[in-house]
Amino acid sequence: MTTTATDVRRGVTVSGSPERAFDLFTNHMAQWWPADHHLAQSPVTAMTVEPRVGGRIFDTCADGTESAWGQVTDWNPPSGFAFAWMITADWQLESDVEKASRVSVTFTAEDGRTRVTLVHNEFWRLRDGGGAMAAAVGDASGWGKGLELFAEYADQRDG
Repeated sequence: MTTTATDVRRGVTVSGSPERAFDLFTNHMAQWWPADHHLAQSPVTAMTVEPRVGGRIFDTCADGTESAWGQVTDWNPPSGFAFAWMITADWQLESDVEKASRVSVTFTAEDGRTRVTLVHNEFWRLRDGGGAMAAAVGDASGWGKGLELFAEYADQRDG
């Protein structure tokens, strides 16, 4: 097995409580997720996080199809959740949860606001060791862009 110690860590601070931030992150993903960051073949109309361990994270498309790209591995609202990132190093959907990297998101109260910290790791689970995936999601156009858009969305919503 090839391993890598690479952890992609990104964070933002948003207005409101951890409960609010958790809700906006998990229940309003389609409103803040980068529009060009989908594998679905049809335009995405909704994104769903099923609120339980084993729940799917999936896109619903304009043509009625669903594109599942994650599986919830930890569900602990409002402090955080984690999921298997069911995407291969060559940006295809992965059906085997054991071959998927992992993402955890925590929500921590901080001076009347909430610190959202995302860690994407376990890239070793990918066939090629995951170096290219780690580089892509760690780039400013990866999780950095996603969390920036989340922060903008959260700060525009009434707290």
